[in-house]
Amino acid sequence: MSVLRELLNVYWLRPETALWRAIDIETMKDFEVEGNSLDLGCGDGVLSFIRGGGKFDTSFDDYQSIGNLDKFYDNHDVHDTFIEGYLPKISKKPDYMFSTALDQKNNLLQKSKTLGFYNDFILHDANKKMPFQENSYDSIFSNIVYWLDEPQKSINEISRVLNRGGQAALMLPNSSMPDFSFFNQLHIKNQNKDYEFLKYLDRGRYSSNIKTSKSYEEWKNIISKSGLKIVTHKMHLSKTVIQIWDVGLRPLFPVLLKLVNAVEDKEKLQEIKNEWIEIFMKLLEPLFDLEMQNKLNQNEEKAFHYFVLEKR
Repeated sequence: MSVLRELLNVYWLRPETALWRAIDIETMKDFEVEGNSLDLGCGDGVLSFIRGGGKFDTSFDDYQSIGNLDKFYDNHDVHDTFIEGYLPKISKKPDYMFSTALDQKNNLLQKSKTLGFYNDFILHDANKKMPFQENSYDSIFSNIVYWLDEPQKSINEISRVLNRGGQAALMLPNSSMPDFSFFNQLHIKNQNKDYEFLKYLDRGRYSSNIKTSKSYEEWKNIISKSGLKIVTHKMHLSKTVIQIWDVGLRPLFPVLLKLVNAVEDKEKLQEIKNEWIEIFMKLLEPLFDLEMQNKLNQNEEKAFHYFVLEKR
């Protein structure tokens, strides 16, 4: 099963998320998780699990422990729920394990514990100093730095806990990212109240992370001040991909999940899911290929930076 198909199996009601994550994984395919390793902001662990070569049974998806759907349009994280009995059915274990999983949401950490993919679990707000000694980790992965309050402080902390010669892989938004947001372009930027309804697409993303977007030179300056050096830099996620993700099936998610839960015949539901995945593979696989061949929006900077950083 290809990575895109594996991700569609898990995120089938949010196929735009599967496309984004498949591009993330392909972009960072050469990064090695080795030695004492930290997944900083692991969430439920599913992304890193799949990135590590793990696979789930087709009966599993990311919606088996969801709550507060009635607060979805109030920007509530409906995944921040742990239902007793949640146990992903794994068909293949990953090729490696992370030493440590760190996240600020206990429910997500509880989910990550079910994967058998992490040795230790740390409940901690990454806006604060991490509870690790200097030079503790050989490899670190994180795609949450731009969610944090002070990027310089956060990258300084990554540098502090990273061993000399150790490497960190980070996903960081480019300054072009806000321009790819319909909410920002049509409502925020022009203060046009006619487009205020786009808040139901945005769901707080502009205020919480898109505004942290920075150019390569700005990120480079922050990285340099932290004592890290850039080993690898790539840009990924074109305007086309981001705008597909920006709309996607996000507004329909609560009602789609209700429809799924209303199907009592599990064999019939699996048939529907399989057909759904095949349809989206036909749509998303060509887009994935075009993105990785750099054939989409060639005249515009992409939305995200991928950095591999090494401690000096």
